[in-house]
Amino acid sequence: MSDNQLVIQNGNGVSTHIRQATDVAGACRAIVKETCQRIGQKDYVRVEGWQAIAVAHGCVASARDVERLEDGYRCIGEVKRMDNGQVISQAEGFLGDDEAMWASRPTYAKRAMVQTRAISRACRSAFAHIVVLIDSKLSTTPAEEIPIGGFEDLNTDKYEAPIKAPEKFAEKIVAQVTNEKLGGARDMVINFGKHKGSTLREIAAFPSGKGLDYLDWLAKQELKPGKDGKPFKNDIIRNEIIREILLEADAVKNENNDDQIPF
Repeated sequence: MSDNQLVIQNGNGVSTHIRQATDVAGACRAIVKETCQRIGQKDYVRVEGWQAIAVAHGCVASARDVERLEDGYRCIGEVKRMDNGQVISQAEGFLGDDEAMWASRPTYAKRAMVQTRAISRACRSAFAHIVVLIDSKLSTTPAEEIPIGGFEDLNTDKYEAPIKAPEKFAEKIVAQVTNEKLGGARDMVINFGKHKGSTLREIAAFPSGKGLDYLDWLAKQELKPGKDGKPFKNDIIRNEIIREILLEADAVKNENNDDQIPF
């Protein structure tokens, strides 16, 4: 084989990979954007979106080896080819005891979430470039890893600019979500739309998951700015309460699955 032939073959290989990435981005665009989660002022890809991208590549993502550590829970996520079982990506998922949002959650919910994080992180390691092709404004940091209010100084992806929580509301939001002495954050009343007058708790309890679907849709809407150009505090707090409700609902659903793996 001549050097010229070798160059041509390598060129064709690169072109093939680029076409595949573009095709996958087009095929997965709808599900990734429909299931992404607005946190702070950015949209983050949830595990459903990452798994759709994996499947489009002929791969499956899973989690293994959940273990209790001194300071939290650890799990390994893997992305494997469906045709031969070859592992193409591995990553660690972690849920710390110092995370206020999860401190009071039951053990099964913590174990389910650490698996979800591991799966999303493994997929991110293999397919972050696909998310950028889908929409350059989407963050490639998995949604399940984002703290309440978004990132402030913390940032797991070096090329992303740190996100400042609006007016540093994070501590107030954590308190309202986790502190029952405040009268129950889930009893916040919706004062607009078709569920006007209902509390978040009441909406979440609607049958057939319709209430959860509505809350998920509501949390994805753009936050309207006030006179100062910043989102209203109550809207930010409302969305963080909804996020906590949805995460808990996901954990319960995952616990009811036979394989206990959160897909």
